[in-house]
Amino acid sequence: MKRILTGAFVIFSGWVCAVPFDSCPSKAFLVQQNVAVLYGVNLASGSANILASNMGTNNKINGFGFSVHDRYLYGWGYENRSLIRIGKDFQMQNLATVGLPDTDFFVGDVSVLTNDYYAYRKGNGYGLYRVPLDANQSDYLQATKVIDGGLLNLNIFDLAFHPTTDAAYSVDSNGNLYQINASTGQASSLGNVGERGTFGAVYFDVNGNFYISRNTDGYIFRINVMAAEPVAEFFAFGPSSNNNDGARCATAPIIDEDDTSLDFGDAPASYRTSLADNGARHQINPQGLFLGASVNGEAVEKVTDDSDDGVQFVTALESGFDALLIITASQAGYLNAWFDWDQNGVFDNNEQLITSQALQAGANAIKISVPDTVVEGQSWARFRITRGAVISAWGGVSDGEVEDYPINLIDSGITRSYYPSANSWVSLAYEDLWPEKGDYDFNDVVVNYRTIIDRRAGQVVRYVIEGQLVALGASYHNGFAVRLKGVAPSDINEALIHHQIGSKVLAKSPLEANRSEAIIQIMADTKNWVPSNSCRFYRTESGCGSVPVVNFQVKIPLNAPIDSTRAPTGVLDPFIFAVNGQNHGPFVNANNARSWEVHLKNQAPTEAFDTSLFGQGDDNSLPSSGYFYQTTSGLPWALELGQRWDHPKEYVDLLQAYPGFEAYTLSNGIDQPMWFMTANASNTITNQ
Repeated sequence: MKRILTGAFVIFSGWVCAVPFDSCPSKAFLVQQNVAVLYGVNLASGSANILASNMGTNNKINGFGFSVHDRYLYGWGYENRSLIRIGKDFQMQNLATVGLPDTDFFVGDVSVLTNDYYAYRKGNGYGLYRVPLDANQSDYLQATKVIDGGLLNLNIFDLAFHPTTDAAYSVDSNGNLYQINASTGQASSLGNVGERGTFGAVYFDVNGNFYISRNTDGYIFRINVMAAEPVAEFFAFGPSSNNNDGARCATAPIIDEDDTSLDFGDAPASYRTSLADNGARHQINPQGLFLGASVNGEAVEKVTDDSDDGVQFVTALESGFDALLIITASQAGYLNAWFDWDQNGVFDNNEQLITSQALQAGANAIKISVPDTVVEGQSWARFRITRGAVISAWGGVSDGEVEDYPINLIDSGITRSYYPSANSWVSLAYEDLWPEKGDYDFNDVVVNYRTIIDRRAGQVVRYVIEGQLVALGASYHNGFAVRLKGVAPSDINEALIHHQIGSKVLAKSPLEANRSEAIIQIMADTKNWVPSNSCRFYRTESGCGSVPVVNFQVKIPLNAPIDSTRAPTGVLDPFIFAVNGQNHGPFVNANNARSWEVHLKNQAPTEAFDTSLFGQGDDNSLPSSGYFYQTTSGLPWALELGQRWDHPKEYVDLLQAYPGFEAYTLSNGIDQPMWFMTANASNTITNQ
């Protein structure tokens, strides 16, 4: 990088002037604030550093331009309402100019082809002015109006001259791109670039790329002004300010070829890794934010770096499965990541798998879900860590690091079975007064429910449980869980369990500790997940059925495939349990409430259950005969219905809502087998 150095004053023609810059710098100049402060900006990354906080003025400087002819900065000083010049000491020098109106200019630049400064202000009586800067010319510093501001009336905030033509360019507040003929002042509209705002700093580079910086957010956009339909493409995150003006040497590249202050991506060119392609890039800081143990910069033409070490793939990337990554960060920041699942050579917007994930300093375990549609083969992934949460797969940023990795995608060869089907649910309904006689309304806990079993070569490799919490008519606190009968906790890859309720992914494992069988607590307390509403109970009273249901999903991968002969199938064993510390009636010890459970009829309880509760109250369980959870009249305490079931309203007995249920139960399912299809609609809540 060519450095901008401060220098001494020299005496010239009897007056003091600062010496010019030593070279045509690649960094852009940006002046901001009501008392001018000068910044150097790397447009490639948006990083900025203060070059001068005291420029010899107590007011603004605007209309900034860099002259390639004498290597000075020129602009408009508000303090004396005059043209000013700045050399490499960054101090403002007033220039006595004639022919300019008594006003302030905030739009200006120096022509690349002719050594002339142009200032513009819209409105009648103002306009576009040319000021010669060559001291050897007879009209030196004598302003000439090129066109009146009533004829050239553009709502622009800066302009910049093209490096090879005598045309200036600008974008107005509505996003319209204009080409301005400096000789005649005539403006031609080149179309709308798709971005709106106050673009107070605009620049060109030696290749004719046009850059515009928006004041409000600092976003830098790049425009190909020669395109048939020019578009503003996001280029980098720059500094923002309500008072912004920029200039740069239009014959210099954006960054020097030997500059190693940037970190680029390492994937093939199609993934946008080079500066020319607006590839992913970061301004590096070896003591700042990065991935892994260290970060190295790369020259602009070099886009391969074998030092990437911040991402560890703990598990394989198999279609339809979750994978575990360990991401190491030097400091706290945000991670965004893209995976080219379809192997088309680009990171599509829908392939962003990690979005604004907060990272702590050190190792971070992150689970990702590999799509079912992944095709086996080699591909690429991109990881970017930044201070700001929002970033795309390309473009520049002033901190952090980008790391690209080749990845191997595996077609897992999975076959999937559903219960009851891929597009339907069963409804589970529980009565939580067991073993007491109660209202028997079967709306204390109502769940829409589905199970999925993934197999490879006939052996089970994963369970998925998903559903919706539909209703809670209970005053008691109940949890909802599923037992995988015959599956040991050691069979489960606990680190890769994905547990989600609504939009929230839960970090704590749902696998109950210290059990010999795997028990998954879907909701430790269902009341904690009920949306706020004005109803006393959740979706069990008239007028309360429109409250949203609560979706849930748990993916349970196994450490190793297990034989189908010992793997549970179908409904598995869903049940409700009492919540420790909460009152759950006279038969339940609140300090050990978890020992109370209700399962489907004739399903044995788990090892956590207190078997002394059998035979109490209205319970007629006979464990020795395999009878569980039925009343003295043979009725169940939990139901599985083969559809989305309209549950009874609060305090409405099931037999009132569904008159055919009693005949079905007492006949052991012979009579009224479709009893749940015929409801007294006035006594039920629609399961929508």
